[in-house]
Amino acid sequence: MGNDFKPSDFDSAQSSDQWWASQGAASSAASFTPSIKLEHADSRGEIYSIELPDGQELMLIHSTPGSFRGGHSHSCDEVVMMLSGRMRYYKEHDCFSMVEGAVSHNEADLNHMGEFLEDSWLVEYKFAKKGQWTQTNFEPMREKVHASNRI
Repeated sequence: MGNDFKPSDFDSAQSSDQWWASQGAASSAASFTPSIKLEHADSRGEIYSIELPDGQELMLIHSTPGSFRGGHSHSCDEVVMMLSGRMRYYKEHDCFSMVEGAVSHNEADLNHMGEFLEDSWLVEYKFAKKGQWTQTNFEPMREKVHASNRI
């Protein structure tokens, strides 16, 4: 295996950045500072984007009880992880509860929507660089999303 390391490979006097540099790999973490931006806020809560290295992005989403989010699909896979709270999650013809620590993998082109049952925080990560994926709304679900924003 090409990336097997022994404890002797590491000099305890070196930082991890120094070690990676000595291996010919630049540490992107040393030269990158993530930034967070409020993208949207309404009666359902807030959506923040967190810029990651190499054009990747992590979304941090706060949702209030009774709100719906999503009602769409993406052209790439994504992972959703509940940080706190509880939601009922709809994926095509499936429905299940997600609580703190639960993770859902959504394959590309899968319609999905969350119904938040408690004040909740979650993160979403798409397996494509920002701007290199598309979103397609699924109107039967989007109607519930729009209605929850008018409460």
